[in-house]
Amino acid sequence: MKNKKIFSIGMILVLAILATSTVLAFGVSSPYWKGNPLTIYPGETKTVKMSYQNMGEDAEDLNVRAEITKGNEIASLNQQDYLVATNTKNTEVEITVSVPASAGIGTQYEVTLTSRTVTPGAEGGVGLGIGMDTTFDVLVAERPPVTTTQETLAEEATGTNNVIIFVLLAVIIVAIVLLVIIKARKKAKKNK
Repeated sequence: MKNKKIFSIGMILVLAILATSTVLAFGVSSPYWKGNPLTIYPGETKTVKMSYQNMGEDAEDLNVRAEITKGNEIASLNQQDYLVATNTKNTEVEITVSVPASAGIGTQYEVTLTSRTVTPGAEGGVGLGIGMDTTFDVLVAERPPVTTTQETLAEEATGTNNVIIFVLLAVIIVAIVLLVIIKARKKAKKNK
């Protein structure tokens, strides 16, 4: 029994030491995730901006290859290869999401961005290193209706009517003033 406890504690310590030696400085920041979907209307196209980050004391510049491994029927990348500089957290990755106009309201898609570090290999080959998947949901939502109520129409009509009335009054006042001036000039000419 005592040997099992010592063995368990020893295993935990070994795993903790191994875990600290493999701490990754590379990460992906996303505005959407499972449970916090990108909401999109049927037939709409949106651009999702994710960010690569490469932070840490031992961080080095990384070459990263991005690929849409799930949901590529609605999602595509504008670029595949990225240089993620040391101690940066804003290397932007743009994913274009286009949902067909025929998509039903409530349809949910899953998009996975797979990011792998890339190291040049011998004879022009490429070696893929550390990989990371970032998954988010895309939810097709109903476009909110354009609201044109009777009150809105009445307000617009009243506003238009008021403008017409003010213009007509201004024309009438200008006409009266002109008539008075013309009569005054005629009277002045007769008196001479």
